[in-house]
Formats: sequence, C-alpha cells, structure tokens
Amino acid sequence: MPAEVVMPRIPRTLAAAIVLFPSLCFGWGREGHEIVAIVAANHLDESAKAAIRSLIGDQPLYSIANWADDIRNERPATKPWHYVNIPFGSKYDAGRDCPAETSCVVAQIERFRGVLAGKTDREQRVEALKFLVHFVADIHQPMHAVKEAQGGNLLHVRFLGSDACGQYQCNLHSVWDNSLIEHAGWARVSGSFGPSSAAITPYTPQEYAARLEALIKAESLDRQAGGRPEDWANESLALAQAAWVRDGANLDEKYYWQQIKVVDRQMALAGLRLAKLLNVTMGR
Repeated sequence: MPAEVVMPRIPRTLAAAIVLFPSLCFGWGREGHEIVAIVAANHLDESAKAAIRSLIGDQPLYSIANWADDIRNERPATKPWHYVNIPFGSKYDAGRDCPAETSCVVAQIERFRGVLAGKTDREQRVEALKFLVHFVADIHQPMHAVKEAQGGNLLHVRFLGSDACGQYQCNLHSVWDNSLIEHAGWARVSGSFGPSSAAITPYTPQEYAARLEALIKAESLDRQAGGRPEDWANESLALAQAAWVRDGANLDEKYYWQQIKVVDRQMALAGLRLAKLLNVTMGR
C-alpha cells in the first residue's frame, strides 16, 4: 500500500536551503543523467548514431546529458520544463498539470522531438537533442512527476541516519536524485553503507550502465521501450506514491534496498526509451 500522504511542516533550515540552493531540484543528479545516456547510446541504431554525430561530432552522448541543468540559472524560463506536477491519486491531465505559460516535461519532450525531426537549422536541432537526452531521464525520476510537497523537496528526511545529502540537508527529492545511486557503490562491495577500512568507491557511470544492461537482459526490459511521455509520467507518479514517506522520516537500509531496485529499473527504461525515441526520430 502507498504510504499515507501527509503535507509536511517545513523546517526553517530546509526552507532556507531550498531558497538558497535551487539546484536541489535537479533530476537524478549528474551521474544518473550520464548513466541514462550511456544506456541509450548502447541501443542506438547506426543511422541514429550517424545523425547524432552530425550534430555533436565525436562527443559521447553522455557528454551532453547535463547541459539542460547547467543552463538553468542563465535561462530560468526552462526550469519548469524539467518536471510535471500531477496530484496523487490521479493521472496526467495536460490542461491541469501542464499550463501553457510554463509547460512541463511531458510537453517539452514532444516539442523537442518535433524540432529534432524537422528541417530547422543545425543549432536548433543540437539544442533539441540536448534537451531530449536530459528530459527523458527527468521524467523517469519518480519525484519529477509529483505535485505534493514540490516533488518531495519539502519533505525533510534522514538518509541512513544522516541529515546530510552531500553538502545540503536531505530531502526526499535529493535522496532520489543522488543518494540512492551514490550508495550503490558502497553496497556492491561491503553490503553496508559508508566508509570502511577498505578504499571503496562508487560505481563509475560506465560501470553502473553495465549493471543496468544486465538488468535489461534479465528482465527483457527492451519490450517496454515504447510508450508516450504522459505514460512515463504516470508510471513515475505511481512509483513516487509507493515510495512516499512522512516528513522527518529516517530512510533506513530496508528503504534503500527496496527503492534502489526502482531507481535501477527507471534508469534502464529511460535509456531504452531515449534510444527508441532517437532511433525513430533520427533514424532512416
């Protein structure tokens, strides 16, 4: 059963952090976006690869995966494009969840797919590719589909007993962006969390992507590579509701082991779906 949705009281320190550090809202974090792009690159057909090379040269696809986050502050109008606010207990409704004045990630994926497929100039198509690589990953981050508590940004949590997620105070959204993925590297070696006497390091994006390729094969996830952006948003919403917690919750090892499976599956599907979108849009 999904956890009860409780609107939180916002700790003053967390509220200040949200104001001062809006980057806390980024989907998956840098590593997650690179991982998704690496998986996608593994599933591109030859014509799509050639078309992508004509736009970005010999750069790997993952090299552009975080561009849309990097330009958010200089182009603030793009900030609402990274997510969609769907209320719990409902499905995506364009008129309610994606207002024309701000738009949302669902609409932007469709928009930039059209730009990439069109006869616009090269610069516009390069930018469309950069946005698509990023936004297809964003829409698969469950907290990017949730209206409640600003996608979990307003839910203060502890992760494995700590208030700190990197240099910021933990909230549910930041845990899903970064902390779950980062701790996968610790868990693979020791079965526990945090530094030990051994020099244990997290997975590199390439190693993590290889891990996801094994998952794709084991679960035949390539059969789910299709669908529409609104379908992906509804899937993410359901996963977010299942992973939702109360304000102040401690996300323990049990939570980690349950939800890292969701993270892995979502990143694998994001990579497969991005590849199919690019194959259909850019392939011949």
